[in-house]
Amino acid sequence: MAKNIKEIKAMVEQAVIQSIHKSSSNVKQIMTKTGQDHVEEDVYGTYTPLLYERTGKLKDAFITTNESNGISLDNIREDDGKDVAAVIETGQGYTYPDSYGYGYGKPRPVMKNTAETLKDGRLTAALKKDLKADGINTD
Repeated sequence: MAKNIKEIKAMVEQAVIQSIHKSSSNVKQIMTKTGQDHVEEDVYGTYTPLLYERTGKLKDAFITTNESNGISLDNIREDDGKDVAAVIETGQGYTYPDSYGYGYGKPRPVMKNTAETLKDGRLTAALKKDLKADGINTD
């Protein structure tokens, strides 16, 4: 049994990490879905390309990674060694010139926008579901 607040805090943190590290965790699902929604809104919804055909692979290239203190979300979309996700995020490294004014070369910060959106409480709600599934009531 825990003797003090420090020990209780450590036990809670360990329970949280174990819950979110599960491959089926609600937290991972919410993070990925939010990223995909931002790809749809911030990238696909901004223009229709004239010089290339969109593959749709950016939306499916999200991965979550278990970290010692939680989890991380990344988009690993590459094409012939080119970090497509970074090009889109920063606007630097586009193959096509923006002579048509369609947005080539403009940053579309999917990951930054995803991180901001995730601050709205949806992660807390997902974590509560994960903990409840593990038999820990947070209400």
